[in-house]
Amino acid sequence: MMEILDEWEIFKTLSDELKRNIRLAFVIDNSAIYVTKDDNVFGFGKNEEGFLGTGDMKSRTVHTKIEQLCGQNIQVFAWGRNYHGQLGLGTKQRTLIPTKIEGILGTKRVVQVACSSWHTLVLTSDREVVSFGFNHYGQLGLGHSDGQTRAQTLPKKLDFPAAGKVVTAIACLDLSSVALLDSGEVFAWGKNEYSILGYRDDDLEERNIPRKVPGLEGIAIRRIVCGKYHALALSNDGKVYSWGWNRDVQHGTGTFKDTHRPTLISGNCDRILDVAAHFESSVSAAVTEGNEVYLWGWFNDQKFRSPTKTSFKSLDEVFANIGYKALTFRPLRPKRYEPIQEKNIATEWPKNYFDDADTADVVFVVEGKKIHAHKTILMKRCDFFRAIEESNQREKIIEYYSFEAFYAFLKYFYTNEVDLNPDLLFELITLADFYEMPDLRKECLEIAQRDVLSVVNARANNDDALQLDVEEFKKFVLKFCKENNI
Repeated sequence: MMEILDEWEIFKTLSDELKRNIRLAFVIDNSAIYVTKDDNVFGFGKNEEGFLGTGDMKSRTVHTKIEQLCGQNIQVFAWGRNYHGQLGLGTKQRTLIPTKIEGILGTKRVVQVACSSWHTLVLTSDREVVSFGFNHYGQLGLGHSDGQTRAQTLPKKLDFPAAGKVVTAIACLDLSSVALLDSGEVFAWGKNEYSILGYRDDDLEERNIPRKVPGLEGIAIRRIVCGKYHALALSNDGKVYSWGWNRDVQHGTGTFKDTHRPTLISGNCDRILDVAAHFESSVSAAVTEGNEVYLWGWFNDQKFRSPTKTSFKSLDEVFANIGYKALTFRPLRPKRYEPIQEKNIATEWPKNYFDDADTADVVFVVEGKKIHAHKTILMKRCDFFRAIEESNQREKIIEYYSFEAFYAFLKYFYTNEVDLNPDLLFELITLADFYEMPDLRKECLEIAQRDVLSVVNARANNDDALQLDVEEFKKFVLKFCKENNI
């Protein structure tokens, strides 16, 4: 149950009881923040740059409660170094206490945040990209570049030049930005450092609006990840392309040569399911369909020119073993239970075909695990999935949602029933909003009113309702609180 935490040195001294109570965790520079099942947030460790949000930069051996984050859901808070306004709080002052980002993000639901040391990108549930921070090279994508001393300290919407298409993922390099579209196209902007925009350094210095990365024509990409100066793109057919800086052989192409065009990595890996890149240590890693983990680049004082098979069991384990630079490239979610498979629960079609590998024509990969589905069923109930059919995607990686929530989301298409741990109900509401599924949203709210609300969690549920702008549930919670003198 807790194996994913045990891979990290910083969690090994925790009691089994505490680890069983952790539902979400992050690690960076010998510091950790974790969220418990009752939505309390704690931090401990080195606390460099005020990472722990405790109001100072002192190391913590005692697990310290981060009051500002406790009980908060789907809201964006920022803290830490802020020399260039990269926290989006309207100033360039260091902030050591988690502070909610207001402005245009104050009323938005956020599905992804990407950061460099200089700037920040945010992707909202209505598929808008928002940026703030340092913009000397146009990395905010706002159509202009700012001077060295100027900064965009408040969130500002980016006008993405791709009519009829939506952004599904974002990533930051040091002074550049990258986005993935539902069409499988990759766009980049900012400083053309080490040819990361897809053009030679001599041909292009910078770009202040998103433009398609050349060299990927005819290749549908389903995942993008970035190191500090290099990018990796995973295609629908399980191949990885790399470009940018390559002095630490992080491209996996067998050479030290930088390249401005996406280049297929070398080696004889099976079909790749997921890929990751470390922002500081120049290591890249991938997991294959056969659950084999490969890495390449600079790893613990060794250089691996081509993808090399390892004994690691997951991408998280690779990142947990990068010495003093161990960090999470995605939230750690300790597994709490196995989702119940649909077996013999109904004789009518299509209930008994959900997650059926033999008949499925599309696969969703969430936290490294597969969910099998059928395009016809998805498209019939949700227009958003038509993009999968149009791009001929066979497999799609889903980020920033838990496996349990996305499993329940897809299962609803087949059963018209919500089968989910109540703790994740509001995550399912977020999915219903993002994919524009009003019936599912209504069902979730009815369950929340009927089964989830209690005297213990009423205030937390009210905060969720306020953030989600669920008027009918807000009224219900307020009535419940009044009747129970809460």
